Amino acid sequence: METQSNKKIQFEDILTMIGDQGKWQIMIFMITWIECILIGCHHLSSSFLGASMDHCKRKQFAIPFDNTTDKFEFCEMYDLSSLPSMPSDFDLALSIRPDSLPRIHCEDAENVPENDFFEYDQTEGLSSIVNEWNLVCSRLPLLSTVQGSYMGGVFVGCIVFGWASDKFGRRKSIIVASVIQCGFVLVTEVCGPKYRTIFGILTQFPFGIGAALLPLIAYFLRDWFSLQLAISIPSVLLIVYFIFMPESPRWLLGEGRVDEALKILKDGAKMNNKELPSDEEMYEILTQFKNESMAENKTQEIEGPKTWKQKAYEIFKEIIILFETPEMRKRTINIFYSWLVVAMVYYGLSFNSKNLGGNRYVSTFISGFVEVPAVAFIIPALERFGRVKCYCGTFMAGGICCGLVALATFILETGEKIWIPVTFAMSGKFLISMTFAIAYLYTAELFPTPVRNVAVGAASTFARIGSMIVPYIVDLLGAAHAAIPVIIFGIVSFTAGLFSLMLPETLNKKMPESVAEVENYRKRKNHNCGEEMDSSLNQFPASGNTEENQV
Repeated sequence: METQSNKKIQFEDILTMIGDQGKWQIMIFMITWIECILIGCHHLSSSFLGASMDHCKRKQFAIPFDNTTDKFEFCEMYDLSSLPSMPSDFDLALSIRPDSLPRIHCEDAENVPENDFFEYDQTEGLSSIVNEWNLVCSRLPLLSTVQGSYMGGVFVGCIVFGWASDKFGRRKSIIVASVIQCGFVLVTEVCGPKYRTIFGILTQFPFGIGAALLPLIAYFLRDWFSLQLAISIPSVLLIVYFIFMPESPRWLLGEGRVDEALKILKDGAKMNNKELPSDEEMYEILTQFKNESMAENKTQEIEGPKTWKQKAYEIFKEIIILFETPEMRKRTINIFYSWLVVAMVYYGLSFNSKNLGGNRYVSTFISGFVEVPAVAFIIPALERFGRVKCYCGTFMAGGICCGLVALATFILETGEKIWIPVTFAMSGKFLISMTFAIAYLYTAELFPTPVRNVAVGAASTFARIGSMIVPYIVDLLGAAHAAIPVIIFGIVSFTAGLFSLMLPETLNKKMPESVAEVENYRKRKNHNCGEEMDSSLNQFPASGNTEENQV
């Protein structure tokens, strides 16, 4: 292979030498499936761990009876403190109870143990944290906080390990935390451009499998504690990461660690049955790539002791880079908003099924299973229509489906023709699952290598903000009317689709290695626009292959 100084080495050229799609890439790809399946189970587990159920007060002689519904009131009771005594016999207590007694909220009653307030409908044998901790009535926000706090943990993990992955390497971050986006970035960095779409999207495939497995496990394990153990114990399988998961050679070269990168690339070539040039020639090629890559990312050294501002800059340098230049700033803000929205709509449609009614196990299974064909369907669509059209189209179509769910909920009576709003909701989940799959791939393609994992991690952080908000929208606003959550999801999804039209197309383009390459795209775009307006493009020579094929 040519290594002359007049030809710039691209990492994609190196991948071609070792095989840009082979057994080595497939091995890495399949290993990431383990964590994705487990994460699919855990992220949606609150549907069953925190399953709501019908409830009423155990001390029913103190509970008003609603003659219109033939049911006892859920969250009110009579104030019996003015009565001289409360007979233990229910019928007697009921016969002497004056209907004119004032009503109070059940949690405000005195001298009644909290656990005596409620009786739960457990005819299905279901046990959840709702009946364990009485998370109903005024304690309902605590149920939302359970799921919100879980996503809060994911939020912190995305910040910490997104940064750690770029600082200490992809492999170490995956092993320590099994952070899903670290594995995803590793997969996209070891695949050639032709196969990046397939491998990048299919890393999302096992999440849908995990989401579909969850209701099957929950159906046989109705106790919430047993279910939590059942989806947690398989995490021991992640020990295979210690044995088989390599470091990203692209990241190693960016850090100047040529010897380690060469060893990993030789192992990859051996597994892919590819013959490499001699070690000396490969070392020269890798060194040239390292020097070119580091030269583009090199910042001016500051002489003398650093101020606290300079030290702070060093700590947050990767995050600051995302906003420092115009094109990076535009991409960052747009992507962050779209991730917040896609997570909000994705988890919102998953958790809002309880407000629509129907069998909780069937609804959750369908909601998870639609992700499998969604991921399979989006691969040829991306190859044919590109990233921007698919990203925008699935966002907007998903928003329209949410609007149809709201419309059906308003028109139909509660429990009537439940299949209509559920069908629209599952269609929206199908579309937004495609959007989520695109988001990982598209984000990795938009940002340069030094901050790629920080970008994906920070974007995923915004996704966790969206998913932290969801339980409060679904539980609290959904209690007022089932249509309110989907109206919100529909509006934000449609607007995110419109904003995504501002992003560049990345289909069959090389992944940028530096911020300079990203900014050069903006300059070329502005230059070409100006030339088109002057109708004088033909006066200028065509750009080199590198510039034409970079994002």
